[in-house]
Amino acid sequence: FTKIGANIQSGMLTINDFGVNYLIQSLPFGGWNDSGFGRFAGPEGLRACCHERSIVLDRFSAFIRTSIPPPLQYPMTEKSFSFGNALIQLFYNDYDIAAKIKAILTLCKGG
Repeated sequence: FTKIGANIQSGMLTINDFGVNYLIQSLPFGGWNDSGFGRFAGPEGLRACCHERSIVLDRFSAFIRTSIPPPLQYPMTEKSFSFGNALIQLFYNDYDIAAKIKAILTLCKGG
């Protein structure tokens, strides 16, 4: 039976019993492809009913404000691109210290 069961595409499979998979609440319960109505029970069932998203709350907004630097605000200008390139050079160029210094100077000039 296990060879046959391994080849059956289903959301759940019980061999030589019925309904026992529903009694084990930590197992995912549901269908597969067009059969059934999704998953419920277990961690997979909880995830199926959720819309995962990030929520960020700035607890220090009275003291520290994060905002888009003026060179990166719309409308974009030529300085916007040099400012963005300087940020990339500063944070991601691990090998060229001269490029990092140049990037800092470019950022100080505002692009």
